[in-house]
Amino acid sequence: MSLRDDEQLIQDALDHKLDARRFAALEARLLREPELRRLYLSYSRMDGLLGEKFGDTASNVTPIRRKPARFVSWGAIAACLAGLVAVLPVALKKQPECLIEFGPESHGRVIHARGDSGDRVLRVGSRLELEHGSASVALQHGGRAYFEGPGTLEMVEPDRFRLHEGRAWFESTANGPIACMTDTFEIQSGPGEFGVIATNQAELHVLSGELSVLTPDGKTAGLSAGHSARWDGETLLTADTATAFTTGFPKAVTIFADNFDEPNLTPLSGKMPDTGAGPWKIEYGGPLIENGILDTSGNVRHTAFAPLEIPVLDDLSHVLLLTLETEDPATSRFHSPGWAGVSLYTGDQERIFVGDPCGLAEGWALHPAGYSARNACPLLHGKSTVTLRYDYRTGLAQLFEGTDTSGPALASEWIEPGLQFDRIRIANGSQADAAVDAGKPASAAGDGPGVEVRGDIALRNLRLSVLSADARSVAAQP
Repeated sequence: MSLRDDEQLIQDALDHKLDARRFAALEARLLREPELRRLYLSYSRMDGLLGEKFGDTASNVTPIRRKPARFVSWGAIAACLAGLVAVLPVALKKQPECLIEFGPESHGRVIHARGDSGDRVLRVGSRLELEHGSASVALQHGGRAYFEGPGTLEMVEPDRFRLHEGRAWFESTANGPIACMTDTFEIQSGPGEFGVIATNQAELHVLSGELSVLTPDGKTAGLSAGHSARWDGETLLTADTATAFTTGFPKAVTIFADNFDEPNLTPLSGKMPDTGAGPWKIEYGGPLIENGILDTSGNVRHTAFAPLEIPVLDDLSHVLLLTLETEDPATSRFHSPGWAGVSLYTGDQERIFVGDPCGLAEGWALHPAGYSARNACPLLHGKSTVTLRYDYRTGLAQLFEGTDTSGPALASEWIEPGLQFDRIRIANGSQADAAVDAGKPASAAGDGPGVEVRGDIALRNLRLSVLSADARSVAAQP
């Protein structure tokens, strides 16, 4: 219900206008909604003060009771405001708030108990929802929390949270213990640090200090630093190891970049990238740089690989960003019936393709394999710069317009979690070429129109970076 509806409901209760069903519903909500209780308390106290001021013998009591209707002038109400000064600060005390800061390359929002959203604070009943990225939460008593999505973190009480989904690290102080609930257990900590992972099976990791865990069977277990636990559906399974957790915002570290600013007619073959592990090696054709663009125009197949430093991804530094800037598709020959784009490889296996999948339409696609990219959806039209975001933990690949991923994704594909990439490829070709690359005969591409027509790419800039988690907490040895 809206705030206005709740206010009218409380006033009807004080004027004894509720029937038995609505009265019982209000009582049930008062038991489970702290914010509604505070609102009722303020109305009840004001109702009592008005009664004392204008002849009613009622006092400041909180139980719902019958009261005769009163008609009071605005002047009379104004006259009694001075008497409310000592009461209303208690009844209308500002709710405890936790300040939120969203991290780089993050997309999320806060939704409050009344359904409104937009500010960057958590109150009782508020939910922090992250589609991707991270957020730092400053707690009431000096503690901190660091939350990573996708997922939802809810503030149940000022120092009590529910992790519906995602990954959260908490640091509590002697002034304020922290409680965190998941669907399978509840954690109560003293001073120290702990991490919670809520996926299909919730995990708890104690990084420092001690805490207690209440399980669904009503039992309580104590855990100390260096230990972890998970609920298997019947019992709490503990281990004498605990994983590390990120505690602060990551920084983008460029591991590969090339802006193709060499002199005209510079061949790509043997050229060192601006940042990278080694030179470009050509497998087909011989692409040249001209006017700051790597151009593969013409019905000729070009394929070039460059090595990547590995390993670059792990459970903490888990986000890879690949940005492609091309000539404006509205003024170039970039799109043609063939395909052209950039791929990430693991050994000889193509893992992710970003580019023009195949066709005359001016668009981009994201797909786990170039040979299958002909049917990739959705096709993104009119984009000259796109950024791929790959999450090592979940296997989710997302495509964004521009160089920033702090907004909603334009396209998403579940690739595979835990991938490492050791090569990057720039290529163009026909569907017959794609079939051959995938280890199939050229005839597998079919006899449709454009099968032998090669696409074009006009690439201005290429950058690959990792969001590196420098701030982390590692559990002490038990």
